[in-house]
Amino acid sequence: MLPPLGSEATRSAELRATWAIAAMSAAGLCGTFLLRPLRDQFGIDQGTAQLPWLYSLTLLATVVAVVPFWWLANRMPSRRFVPIVLHVCAALIAALAIGLSLMGDYAWREQQWLGELFWGGFSALNVAVPALAWIHAVEHFRPEAARRRFGWIAIGATLGAVTGLALAGWLAKDLEAPPWVGALLAAGLLEVAFVAFLVSLRPCRELGTARQEVARGGLIEGLRVLATDRRALGIGCYMMLLGMLATAFYAAQTSLVGAEIAGARNQHVWLASVEFWSQSLVLLLQLFATGVLLTRMPAAVLLVSLPVVSIVGLGALWLAPAVLTMQLVQIGRRGAQYAFEKPAREVLYTPLALATKHKVKFLLDTFAFRLGDLLGAFLAVWLQRPGAGLGASVLAAMGVAVVWIVLGIALGRNARSARAA
Repeated sequence: MLPPLGSEATRSAELRATWAIAAMSAAGLCGTFLLRPLRDQFGIDQGTAQLPWLYSLTLLATVVAVVPFWWLANRMPSRRFVPIVLHVCAALIAALAIGLSLMGDYAWREQQWLGELFWGGFSALNVAVPALAWIHAVEHFRPEAARRRFGWIAIGATLGAVTGLALAGWLAKDLEAPPWVGALLAAGLLEVAFVAFLVSLRPCRELGTARQEVARGGLIEGLRVLATDRRALGIGCYMMLLGMLATAFYAAQTSLVGAEIAGARNQHVWLASVEFWSQSLVLLLQLFATGVLLTRMPAAVLLVSLPVVSIVGLGALWLAPAVLTMQLVQIGRRGAQYAFEKPAREVLYTPLALATKHKVKFLLDTFAFRLGDLLGAFLAVWLQRPGAGLGASVLAAMGVAVVWIVLGIALGRNARSARAA
């Protein structure tokens, strides 16, 4: 029997569960973001010409890891599923640390296969680890409690990302530690997330909530639903355009940083700095702007915020193609994406049928986005062929952004009409 909603015991358990899951989310993202600048430095080392191959590995890793991840998540309670995934991820990162320790510092060309496994595997890890805290939270929180508390869990996640990036910069710049030290620390942080998960179990049990049913269905059924639901298909196209433009900026960043910043360690430090300030901006916007704008602005306005910022950034890079310009543009894009565009994008799923949400959403957030990454990588390489100048690349990316804006406006209006109906 569920305890009364307003009882003192329930409110206390709810608060303790919130802080424990927020700590779990913070530790998990701290570990993943600690590794992110190192992954991006490997991309710079490989160069723009290798991006199609690297993003093919990303898509393959998504297929190999994410499908069984969600299959298990829909068939096990979180108290069994979450520890398994956390320990597996920690063990894989520890194995990466061992491989990095046997390789010279940033000597990717000596162990090319290790860098490629790291690139592809990190893409799957970056999807799985942040999802664990939310899988655990949604299993135990009532809807009204979720509205009160989930914002704090999101802030805990962003704080973990900021801390991980600060650690990455400190290790690489101040301590001049070899890369394997950061990987070992990241593995330890995932085990810290496991401890926070254990702390959360008692207050979650005290909430007295049972696991809700989810819509069943495999990958083929999800593809069928995607092909027959126009709104879901529109969101899938939106996700592909998001991935394409993100890769266009990543390709430009790879070229500029590789050309202007000498030394792998200096590149590592620069990447950590950009991500640190980006996530710091996201945190400020989450605290002071996101909630207000979500309640007062139409979803379409927030959906087009990222492509509009991207067009401004492309113009800035056209006029001043330099590392400093790229740094400012990437910070602005991250702030718009995670504080405005992503929350509005999640709102798009609310009018959809339950079956569509459960069978299709993970396909769009993973496969559609990663497919867009791959298409963007091929586009970036094609635009860098002999005879194609910077102007052609900028105009092509702006064209993608314009289509993205049109689609975002249409999706926002359709979602508003569906909610009204």
